Amino acid sequence: MTPEHGALLERMRTSVAVVRRAVAAVPEERLRAAPAPGEWSALETLVHLAHVVVHVYGLRIRRLLYEDAPVFADFDEPRYREETLVRGDSADELVAIVAGEQEQLARLLRLLPDDQWARAGRHPTLGVMSIEFLARRVGEHAEEHAAQITAAGRG
Repeated sequence: MTPEHGALLERMRTSVAVVRRAVAAVPEERLRAAPAPGEWSALETLVHLAHVVVHVYGLRIRRLLYEDAPVFADFDEPRYREETLVRGDSADELVAIVAGEQEQLARLLRLLPDDQWARAGRHPTLGVMSIEFLARRVGEHAEEHAAQITAAGRG
C-alpha cells in the first residue's frame, strides 16, 4: 500500500475521534438548537454525516469494489435527515454509525491493491468518482462536519 493510501485509511479512523470530541463538547440542551435561522443544529449535522458516510461514500466505494464503471444515483439527503430526526436517533447512536462505517470502509480498503484505487464510477451531475477520491472525502467530510458541530454547539 502506498503511503498516501495508508494515510487516507488512517484519516478515516482518526476523523471519528474528532467527531466524537465535537459531539461530546456540545451541551445536551444545545444539540437540537440551530445556531441561526436556516442553519443546521449539531444533531442535524451529525445525522447528515452518518447518512452520507453510509449511503454515499460507503455504498459507492462498495459498488466500485465489485462493479465496473457504475453510475451513481443522487442521494435525497433532506428526506433522510428529516426522517431520522423524526425517528429520534441519539447523538451516541449516530456517532456509532459513523464510527462503524468508517472502520468497515478502512478494513475493506486495507488490502486493496494500489492500482485498484483508481476504479471509478460516474455521477450524472458530479462527474467521475474514484475509490481514492471517495476514500479521501470520508475523512475530510467527517472533519468538516465536526467543526460545524462544534460551532453549532456554541450557538
